[in-house]
Amino acid sequence: MKEIKVIDTGRVPYLKSYELQMKNFENLISNKEVFGHLIITEPNPTITKGIRGEDSEIFISREEREKKGIELIDIRRGGKVTFHGPGQIVIYPILNLSHFKKSIKWYIESLEEVVILTLEELGIKAHKKEGLVGIFTEKGKICAIGVEVKKWRTLHGIAINHEVDLDYFNNINPCGISDLGVTSISNEDKKITRENIIDLFKLNFSKIFCVQLK
Repeated sequence: MKEIKVIDTGRVPYLKSYELQMKNFENLISNKEVFGHLIITEPNPTITKGIRGEDSEIFISREEREKKGIELIDIRRGGKVTFHGPGQIVIYPILNLSHFKKSIKWYIESLEEVVILTLEELGIKAHKKEGLVGIFTEKGKICAIGVEVKKWRTLHGIAINHEVDLDYFNNINPCGISDLGVTSISNEDKKITRENIIDLFKLNFSKIFCVQLK
């Protein structure tokens, strides 16, 4: 069975986890026999603008961002503008898809399936929406997904809203979706620890991707 190394950084600045992504990505490029890595992190408050993001989707001034300690970073992932911060569980699978399936569609759908299964086991009914990437409940978007694939190696990944302050999302048009709202696990009236959520995610990731996490 394919072995994937898990790295949990805890709470760190966004760019520190990005540098860790790139380090492991380069390892996959230079060592074709490595299947991949799974980075789990919790960023400091950060607005990221993907390759389809627009400045008009950011509603907070630079002065206000600095006052509130929110960074703004342009990043080469799919998607538009989103927020990462405390109370989120952000997971970056850095995989060599040559060992799995050379299909970005399959990869994104597999990530969506892992998240839906995990939330269902937490007692949260979650689903996809036609034409949109991410996972939703009746209250709004609970998980953002944005990936980049180069030479069939993956970067970036998913952000599950756990206990994040949802007011942060009022500063942006999250993922270009203005009318569906944003929710979190705690907003769904579920009191579950970060560790329990991660354990369930890892179990489901192992099943869907047929890997052993170590």
